[in-house]
Amino acid sequence: MTLTQQKLDELEIIESIYPEKIEVDNHDLVNCQDCANDPGKHPMLRFNIKFDQLHLEVLLPSDYPEGASAEIRISWSALDSSQECQINDSIKLTLSENKGDSVILLVISELTNLLLDIVNNQLQSSNLEETPAHFPEVSIYSRVWYYAHHIYSREKRTNMLQWSKEWCLTGFVLPGKPGIICIEGLKKNCKEFNSRVRAMNWQLLKLQHEEPTLSSEEMKFENFKELIFDVHGRDNKHQDLGQFRTFLSEIGLDNVFQVLFNV
Repeated sequence: MTLTQQKLDELEIIESIYPEKIEVDNHDLVNCQDCANDPGKHPMLRFNIKFDQLHLEVLLPSDYPEGASAEIRISWSALDSSQECQINDSIKLTLSENKGDSVILLVISELTNLLLDIVNNQLQSSNLEETPAHFPEVSIYSRVWYYAHHIYSREKRTNMLQWSKEWCLTGFVLPGKPGIICIEGLKKNCKEFNSRVRAMNWQLLKLQHEEPTLSSEEMKFENFKELIFDVHGRDNKHQDLGQFRTFLSEIGLDNVFQVLFNV
C-alpha cells in the first residue's frame, strides 16, 4: 500500500466517525486521489476538525506515516496561551512516540482527556456547577473478547494487526485452536473492528465477553500483538492454555479465563 493510500484510508476512517466536523483541503484531496496507486508520488494532505470552539489543524506530510510525523495544532477559546502551549507540546510528544503509525484518532483521544483535566481544574478553582461542552465527547473505552473455533489464517491475523493500527486499538490475538482475540480502545473503534472481523469467514466466532465502559487508566495493553506459547497436539496447533491463563493473571485479568472457557 502506498503512503498516499494510507493517508486516504486514515482520512476515510476519521470522516466516518466525525462526518459533520471535518473539512478537507480539496486541492490536496484531489492530488492524493490521483496519486493513490503511484509509489513514486506522495502528496501532502491537510484537513481541519472542528468541535464547536475547539479546532484541530492537521497536516499529513508527503512521507507520512512512515517517514515524517503528522503536524497538528489546536486552538480553543477557553484556553489561555500557556494551556494551549502545554497541549500542543503534549501532542508533539505523542506524534514523536508513535512515528510510523496512523495516529490522528489517538491524538484526538488523548486531547479529549487533556482538555477534560483542564476543565475540571477550572471548575474546582471557580466552583462552577456545569462543565462546558465545547470539546469532543468524553472518551468511552471498551475491552472486547472473542472466542474462535480456530485462528490459523495468516491473512486474518495480518488484517487484525492492520486494523488495530488504523483504529488505535490494543490487545492481542492468540492463534491456534481455540483462538482468542482481545481488543481494547475507544468504544466506537471497537465497534468498527467488530464489523470488520465478523465479515470474515469463520467456522465459529463468538463475542464471548465485553467490558463496555472503561477509563483510559484501566487499559491493560500498550499495543496489539500475537501471543505465542508452547504448542502441542497432533498437529502442533494447540497452544498451552495454562501459560495463557498465567499471562492473564499477571496483568490482572485472570477472571476472564473462566468466562472465555466456561470453567
